[in-house]
Amino acid sequence: MPTTEQISSLTLDRARRHEFDERIRAAQVDLLYARAPSMVAGLFVAASLVVWTMWKVVSPQVIWGWSACFFGYLALRIWRYIQYRRTTIPPAALERWLSVSSVGSLISGCLWGAASLLMWVPGSLAHQAFLVGLLFAMTSSGVMLLGAHLPAFYAFMLPALIPIFVQNVVEANPMNFALAIVTAVGAIAIVSYGHRYNRVIIDSWRHSFENEAMAEQLKAQNAELERARVAAEAARNEAEIANRSKTQFFAAASHDLRQPLHALGLFAAALSERVRDPDVLQVVNSINASVDALETLFNELLDISKIDAGVIKAAPGNFPLQPLFDRLRMDLEAEAFEKGLRLRIVPSKAHVFTDQVLVERILRNLIANALRYTREGGVLVGARRRGRSVSVEVWDTGVGIPADQQERIFEEFYQLGNPERNSKKGLGLGLSIVKRLATLLGTAVSVDSRPGRGSVFRIRVPLGATPAPQAARPASAGPVATNLVGTRVLVVEDEAAVLEGMRVLLEGWGAEVIACTATAEAVDATSRLPAGPDLLIVDYRLREGATGIQAINALRQRFRREIPAIIVSGSTTPVHLEEAKAMNAHMLLKPVMPAKLRTLITFKLKEGSAARQVQAGGAA
Repeated sequence: MPTTEQISSLTLDRARRHEFDERIRAAQVDLLYARAPSMVAGLFVAASLVVWTMWKVVSPQVIWGWSACFFGYLALRIWRYIQYRRTTIPPAALERWLSVSSVGSLISGCLWGAASLLMWVPGSLAHQAFLVGLLFAMTSSGVMLLGAHLPAFYAFMLPALIPIFVQNVVEANPMNFALAIVTAVGAIAIVSYGHRYNRVIIDSWRHSFENEAMAEQLKAQNAELERARVAAEAARNEAEIANRSKTQFFAAASHDLRQPLHALGLFAAALSERVRDPDVLQVVNSINASVDALETLFNELLDISKIDAGVIKAAPGNFPLQPLFDRLRMDLEAEAFEKGLRLRIVPSKAHVFTDQVLVERILRNLIANALRYTREGGVLVGARRRGRSVSVEVWDTGVGIPADQQERIFEEFYQLGNPERNSKKGLGLGLSIVKRLATLLGTAVSVDSRPGRGSVFRIRVPLGATPAPQAARPASAGPVATNLVGTRVLVVEDEAAVLEGMRVLLEGWGAEVIACTATAEAVDATSRLPAGPDLLIVDYRLREGATGIQAINALRQRFRREIPAIIVSGSTTPVHLEEAKAMNAHMLLKPVMPAKLRTLITFKLKEGSAARQVQAGGAA
């Protein structure tokens, strides 16, 4: 039989859980209704864009009827927002307010779904792609606005996307089938991200409430006042760390969610430029590549958990080691310098055939481990050919490992020289992860070490085929935009689909495009140009923590002039905008509208030409 004390504790826990659930519902109501003005503004702009685009190709009666319904719905949302601002919502009414919000989302979703059916223009791929892109953009933005409450999220997303998918399938031609795949994959990706967003924000709220309750309980314990103060401080710190992590996650996910939208917009613009061009099939293939990129994107959000669960599969392919070595140097050289060590990476021309992501993670762990256990000297990374394989090696001048410990270091949580289990010296998981990743690659990690002298870790991977040099591609004979003829544009973007879309679009406007994925590649690609490119278009967030700001700085220093620059970003962080302003660069938020991009390119080119004239006059 439970004691009276146990029954009292159980009753308290239930009451507290009920209180937390009630507070979460209140937070959901606040989040859904407080964002109503921005949501109504976005819906108004989107609806106006639909009416403006479809005015000449859809029956006026349909346009007027749909517009009346939609703007009537917006008026209803505004009226409901005013009620929310004037009303103090009691706990008993929270569910009713959430249900009303879900009904409103359902009405909005049905109106957008009806638009895809009523305003479908048979035979006009440009208008059809416009509807797909617009609906995809609306449902993607709905994740942040409605994702905190899944019923409202589904009530909006499903009625909005299902009709456009069915309409494309019914058309039964390759172009519409490609658009149907875009819609289906996009819907799956949005659902996956919506669930993840909902789980993160609900857990964040619950943990925050739990931490608050814990702090209050500790403060009430007068007999343990000092311990209560320390615990409360620790709880607050944990809450701040959790909040920062959540913010970073949302920022990264928001940026990545915009990438496929950005690519889709670029390809759609290129498609409209080439409607009568025989090369239109290539543009359609690029749209399909964007769909694949979107699917891969959301899969990568779970990569870390999949690796730790041991369920990820190796995907081998040919790749050169040197770019991987360059990324490792960029990321880890500063850490070595801070410790007074030297990180040397021997250049390599070798190509290997294995999984690039897994090899990079193995080497990161090995180098980080070497730096951690090396007090003086340095770490050397290199590759040696061994028959039909390549031995990639990490040498250090660290403390060394006794012979009887060299097998145990690959066990989980096992560490040398850390009996006090100081977390600053690591958790003892790095080498165990290395061993598991090596097993996935079908190889093993070997170690040779002498105590007091250092260690060397080796992995062997199959030798890859060195690709033959590619001949320069002949210039396109297609139609060009006269205002960009003779203009050399350097694009730096690490997403292959976006980079290809930008290249196709700019070349369609007559520009000569130099497409690169990283700053080093861009500097190398322009090394033989006396005056450098006429314009830079760079993505803000590049691989391995690099930024477009750094790329612009590097190229301007290389050519000793202020090359006009445009930064494309998926983040709305004000800090990024201030960085762009400080560099006299303009920032565009993804997804970029091609017309706006073209206008800004013209402006930046004129600005750069004026600056060069002033500089030339001063020199004279």
